[in-house]
Amino acid sequence: MNSTTVPIIRYQHAREAMSWLCDVIGFDIFLEVSGNDNKIEHARLTLGSSMVMLASLGRDGLFESKFKTPQTVKCNTQCTFHFVEDPSVIYNRALAAGANIIQEIESFEFGGETFIFEDIESHIWVITSHDPWKVTW
Repeated sequence: MNSTTVPIIRYQHAREAMSWLCDVIGFDIFLEVSGNDNKIEHARLTLGSSMVMLASLGRDGLFESKFKTPQTVKCNTQCTFHFVEDPSVIYNRALAAGANIIQEIESFEFGGETFIFEDIESHIWVITSHDPWKVTW
């Protein structure tokens, strides 16, 4: 089954972020709509049955005006959690890419292995082998 909740993320440099997310996390580009000035109007990246949507900042409209990057506001108000079979594969790629590791890979209290890192524009990603659909307490 495909995920029914799809995070929407905005990037100052969306094209570079897409490439980085594909290289480091292993996303595939499902859809890419280019805009003017090398910007991304809309993109959909998939990882297994998960999807994230992203675009460049600065698009028109009230909805779009609500987006700020973590670098701009100097904090995060959300993060993205991805359940994968082997987080160590992504962990090693994140290290090699120079990602800021917030939490080293370790056993998660509810099962599995988990690590947390920031992408190239400081969005936070939780990568885990803990299946959130399985209650373990």
